[in-house]
Amino acid sequence: MFKSELAFFRSKIEEQYGDDIAQGQGLPEGTIPSIVRDGPFQRLDEPAIIAIIRELEASFTVTQKRGAVITKGHRPWLDAKRPELDFYYWNRLRKYYLETGTLPSPVLATLHSDTDEILDQCGDPKDEFYGAVRGMVMGNVQSGKTTNYSALICKAADAGYRVIILLAGITNSLRAQTQERIDETFIGKISMFGAAAQQSLPIQTYATARRIPSYGTTRVADFSSGADGIYFGLAGHQEPMIFITKKNKSILERLAQWIETQGETGGYDLPLLLIDDEADNASINTASDPKRTTAINGIIRQILSRFPRSAYVGYTATPFANIFIDPETTEEMETDDLFPGNFIKALDPPTNYVGSHRVFREGGNLRSNMVKIIDDYRTLLPLKHKSGDNVSDMPASLRHAIRVFCITRAIRVLQDKGKAHCTMMINVSRFNAIQEKILGLVYEYVTEIQDAISVHASLPLDEINDDIMDDLERSFEIEFSSSGLNWCDLLEVLNEGVQPIKVLTVNMRGGKLDYSRHKSDGLHIIAIGGLALSRGLTLEGLTVSYLLRNTTASDTLMQMARWFGYRPGYEEYCRLYLPQVSFDHYEYVDEATEELRSEIKRMKAAHRTPRDFGLKVRQSPLAIRVTAANKMRTAEKLKIAQDYSARHIEGFALPNDPAIGNTHSSAVEQFLIALGTPAEIQKGFIRWAAGGRDVLNLMRQFQFVDHPDLSVISDTSLFGDYVKDRVTDELDKWDVVLPMRQSGESISFAGHNVNLRSRDQGTVQKGTYRVYGNKNRVADPGDAQIGLNDLQKAKADAAHQAGTYKKERAACSVRERPMMLVHIFNAKLRNDRDDQADPKEVLKHEHHIVTLSFCMPETNKPAKERTYQINAVYRQQLESFAAEEDDDAEAMVEAQDA
Repeated sequence: MFKSELAFFRSKIEEQYGDDIAQGQGLPEGTIPSIVRDGPFQRLDEPAIIAIIRELEASFTVTQKRGAVITKGHRPWLDAKRPELDFYYWNRLRKYYLETGTLPSPVLATLHSDTDEILDQCGDPKDEFYGAVRGMVMGNVQSGKTTNYSALICKAADAGYRVIILLAGITNSLRAQTQERIDETFIGKISMFGAAAQQSLPIQTYATARRIPSYGTTRVADFSSGADGIYFGLAGHQEPMIFITKKNKSILERLAQWIETQGETGGYDLPLLLIDDEADNASINTASDPKRTTAINGIIRQILSRFPRSAYVGYTATPFANIFIDPETTEEMETDDLFPGNFIKALDPPTNYVGSHRVFREGGNLRSNMVKIIDDYRTLLPLKHKSGDNVSDMPASLRHAIRVFCITRAIRVLQDKGKAHCTMMINVSRFNAIQEKILGLVYEYVTEIQDAISVHASLPLDEINDDIMDDLERSFEIEFSSSGLNWCDLLEVLNEGVQPIKVLTVNMRGGKLDYSRHKSDGLHIIAIGGLALSRGLTLEGLTVSYLLRNTTASDTLMQMARWFGYRPGYEEYCRLYLPQVSFDHYEYVDEATEELRSEIKRMKAAHRTPRDFGLKVRQSPLAIRVTAANKMRTAEKLKIAQDYSARHIEGFALPNDPAIGNTHSSAVEQFLIALGTPAEIQKGFIRWAAGGRDVLNLMRQFQFVDHPDLSVISDTSLFGDYVKDRVTDELDKWDVVLPMRQSGESISFAGHNVNLRSRDQGTVQKGTYRVYGNKNRVADPGDAQIGLNDLQKAKADAAHQAGTYKKERAACSVRERPMMLVHIFNAKLRNDRDDQADPKEVLKHEHHIVTLSFCMPETNKPAKERTYQINAVYRQQLESFAAEEDDDAEAMVEAQDA
């Protein structure tokens, strides 16, 4: 609706305020209503004017910051060459995005500057001395990486890159989806070989001249022999040539072999841009058998080596298992041909992006309405199950979620968006056989709902007498009673919304989400699957997600989050149903991921290089949990250099043994008594001064379990070695703090009256007590700020506001001395025992519990690399962080090697 009017107003706003928008400035208040009401379209009535104003405000009030980049040895060239370049493909795409409103203008401005920076980092394709460039772009899950590299492809083609290879995932559906996007943004027509007539796409209308790149793959055909549809060699085309292929061994081998034949005609002399989408999924660490993916990496390197001028750019949202983590040594890391040694660029998402910070972070604006914790699945569909298990029925929470999806379909109809794609995701099992059983149950229930609605929805409200209709109304009241929507209004459109809903499985056995074939009326689907739904695939119009998975591998977990992305006009109606254990994991991964992204900003400010970032990632908590976990199946030794700079290390897991607990309590009490008179006594804490060796000796008396940092391996711990390396240097003097409540139950401890805290969210599993279940916490949120002076607090706040550190790490970073916190608390288990806990296990500690945590100041001193002999206990601990095996995983690897 109002396409021509909207295009007119967007152009007018861009013409008047384009420079301000490009500089990140907002429009003056009242600008958009004034421009619309003074416009030339007198026939528009008031509802139409209001609709246009809202649409324009949505486009021009969204903002996006420029991402940070760290580089090595870069020679800027783009600004100097810009006047002589014809940016045909980019200008066409820019006008298409702007005039259709596909991207808000401020976001488009940031896309322009970000991709200029990436292209500049890739090097001048016409400079024969530039050589090989290797880089990486780090985005967010479902945040627009495809949009970014589509723009980069256009600009690269304009700048002189003549061969473009885009590696688009490992499945046919992902490759086809990407080919379609590139058709729409770069090629300009539906890519088909031998078509009698070229079917142009809308982007063609945004340029006066008509230019079409050459292509070696189509929507229906990956690269085959190089003969089908390719009538000239690489050097025989006036326009750039693009290939969009899967990361499949046989396909890439065929492409490499065809490229080998191009040397005689000058094909090697052409500059190459190779974009690796989901780059971490082409790395050694992403499969249980490393040799499988090594073959694909070898072919990628072979292709790159044929072109003297080549730029490799890996795009990923989850670099935890990426190419720069796996090498055993720094030298191997730097000499790997896919290591992004030239640049690493971090993209910031727009303000309208629905990401983990809005969904899972405490204070996130979508968390309270969107996230629904479920706990009724254990009997019917436990997290731990086998492929052959019987599934007799669905949990009530899944039935409720299906009803909510039906309601959201009706809401979209009310919003006049009934023909937009709308999807529900059900990801409850890694086994295809279980997915098929769920398919049958869901299909039956959806059919019952459709039948009930077709009979009863048109009746007067007081004449409806049906259990399913009652359930639908009850689900509406539970989820949307405070949304301002009216059930009677929804009833009028419920049939229109629900009847088109289809149910299918999406896995390697079959099932395809073909949104492109349903553009006119929309695809309205309940998709049931596992791994095939968990990486790269965009679920259009996703409103309801139901997740029952217990994987703890950070990259796998985040890739399952298909609910991230953009939900314009309906984000408040989106719902996510998941167990407490999964929610806890997502909270942790959000925090760790954000810290990894912030590392790039910190390193940019310090003028550090990609090598420094690669080392930092390898020394991060996620590296050991992901990479090391993947190696644990066969490793007897583990080489680690773990970094604890500006971190809070918490002893959140303890033996469920009162005798050990009493030993801990006694050791800490004697330690505090030996410290003598406190340096400070406040209502909320007591502080002592201590020596580093004394702190280290106390740590050795503690038995932490299920903790990669604090658990003992080779008669020591990773954190213990970190402290020992610095105990005569920067960790010589410590603050020791006992935080407590200002009132309440108290005990006498180390000669002081201590008001006990309480911890009532614990779990017990296999003899381990975890203070906050899977949240990996024991401290209060403000504990890291204890003892900071006003200047330090100001510096910490500034670092937090700048995005350099999250609040807790910012507080740690500004400390002059490290701080050990002594936590004394009463404990109990939470009521909603997580699925991994044995209900027969009880908390055996009868009295207060004592544990420790450590707030470490920032340091530039690198961590020492050590080799540890791995014992069975430590191996089991790390294996618990590895990804679960998925039925589709083996099929995907086989497809890669086919």
